[in-house]
Amino acid sequence: MSRLTLRLHGDSAADDAAVEWLVRGDDGAVAGHGRVAGEELAGIIAEHAPWADDPARVVVLVDAADVLAISCRVPGRSATQIRRAAPYVVEEFVTEDIDTMHVACGAVDGQNVECLVAPRSGIAAWLQLLASAGVAPGYLTSDAMALPVAEQAVTVVYDGNAALVRAPRQAASVDVANLPGVLEALGADFAEEPAPVLRQVGGALTELELSQAGFAPRQAETVEHAGPVLAYLAESFAASGAANMLQGAFAARRRAKGAWAPWRAVAASATAAAVLALGVLAAQGIWANQKADALQQEAVDLFRAIYDVDRVPGNPATRMRFRLGQAVGTESGFHRLAGQLGMALGELQDRFDLVSLTYSERRGLGAEVLVSDYDTLESLQATLAARGVELEVAAAEQFEQRVRANLRLSG
Repeated sequence: MSRLTLRLHGDSAADDAAVEWLVRGDDGAVAGHGRVAGEELAGIIAEHAPWADDPARVVVLVDAADVLAISCRVPGRSATQIRRAAPYVVEEFVTEDIDTMHVACGAVDGQNVECLVAPRSGIAAWLQLLASAGVAPGYLTSDAMALPVAEQAVTVVYDGNAALVRAPRQAASVDVANLPGVLEALGADFAEEPAPVLRQVGGALTELELSQAGFAPRQAETVEHAGPVLAYLAESFAASGAANMLQGAFAARRRAKGAWAPWRAVAASATAAAVLALGVLAAQGIWANQKADALQQEAVDLFRAIYDVDRVPGNPATRMRFRLGQAVGTESGFHRLAGQLGMALGELQDRFDLVSLTYSERRGLGAEVLVSDYDTLESLQATLAARGVELEVAAAEQFEQRVRANLRLSG
């Protein structure tokens, strides 16, 4: 399957905005590459990558200078809590108002998480530029994050007067003249044994510069690579473990493909029908509650007449069964809970997929849903709380640029 890798340079709203592009064919070989002005990208896409509206086939890299990459320790008992708390931990490392910044989290390792931070306005401008050219990216990250990463190793790619640097907990773009000092500072993150390795692509430091950087010549490796820097970034991206900035409000919409595509409309109709059915159940539940109140009063009156009492303790039907020697029955809360869930999900419009429903009298209503982000779960929880229903998020995790959650409703 052909793939497109783009590398954005400069402000997308500026006259000097430029885009590097590279297409790799089904065999992995470079089928075309170049560099164009932002307004010329649409022509390149139409000629070389008309399928660029498929997010699964598009990776976009932005200048590392425009993205803060930081590895930090975030307190929390679950991955969900850690991701929610990350912006508050990252806040001390940025000078702008954190509310104007987008914080994307990578894989959570214990309480350690790698975060990418960039202005929301910048990401929106990049995505607008791409959309105007017919590009729907599935991955957006820093170009330095596309470099391979390994413990006790630093990878450096020389790109003219700049160098991209990737270490286990750092990723940045620096001037080549400042590279020895940057590498020396990174040395504090490495253990003494085994000796850290410096891998250099497209260039090399002199022995004097290596010494200034804290590396012996035997610790330096030179990786041969023919072709543009973007070709190396495209090749190494799969092994980079880079955090995807397309999260939350910027999450990519995956396109249906293969055998699933013809059934997309049917699935949408089925989902709408399910929501409608849940709404009908809710309406029936409300009517049933009103009817039950009337029947309850009739039962109380009948109990008083039969047993000649003024006060009826508890449920008259239960008391009647007890006196008749019958087992006490129980009533299912499925209709009420399912109805409340249906109305609450309906308020989310198209931001969810209902995967499954389960119910037991002991545990209540269980539901598995796919939503766009963690904020949607909080909105759903608040909506149900206002309806008198308690929502517990039993588990939640990232799943194909969305959030898969297991919910438990009671009350």
